[in-house]
Amino acid sequence: MVFIDDLAYSLFSISFAGFLLFYTVVSIYKSYKRKGKDFTEHLNGASIPLALIGAYIFIMGLWGQFSWPLPGSYNILFYDPFVAFGIVLLSFSFVIRFKGRIDYAGFLGLMSGVMAIIYGIEGYGLGLTQAPLALLVMYFLYGIAGIFSYPVSLLLDRFPGTQKKFWKGWYYILVIFLASLFLASLLAGFIGAAAIPSHLFSAP
Repeated sequence: MVFIDDLAYSLFSISFAGFLLFYTVVSIYKSYKRKGKDFTEHLNGASIPLALIGAYIFIMGLWGQFSWPLPGSYNILFYDPFVAFGIVLLSFSFVIRFKGRIDYAGFLGLMSGVMAIIYGIEGYGLGLTQAPLALLVMYFLYGIAGIFSYPVSLLLDRFPGTQKKFWKGWYYILVIFLASLFLASLLAGFIGAAAIPSHLFSAP
């Protein structure tokens, strides 16, 4: 079997997707603040790059589950949530392109977020990776972002092209979602960058 060391770039792909989602939601919020301007153009613009990143994550996640390129149970710890993240990104992209309800993709994100937290807690408890605390924090932050993607998706379904009154609680939901997504993406990128030297040095 051909050896492929994709861990560093896989972490970068998670980071890229997270930052792209962050940028999209911030752009949508700015459009809404301009007196309810229709923000579907931001969703449509984000759907294609998110679909491409989601397809990469999904395909490489399945490949990792079938080929087990990492040591032992690391394959389960990393590639199970990796595939779930790819499915959520693809679902979000397809819903936008086919003009469906976003909350179904958001609900899928909620379930995937709960799963990510469970995997992170178990990975930390077993002491997996050389930095189990960083793993726990990253999985927990992505999990929180996934959970809060559901109320954010409800918000996106409710407010496009309207000037409905913005419930004050939505601000707190957006802040939690954006903060957790930004920090998780930053941490994933940092871990990916830290993995590059050792992976380049030990490549066959």
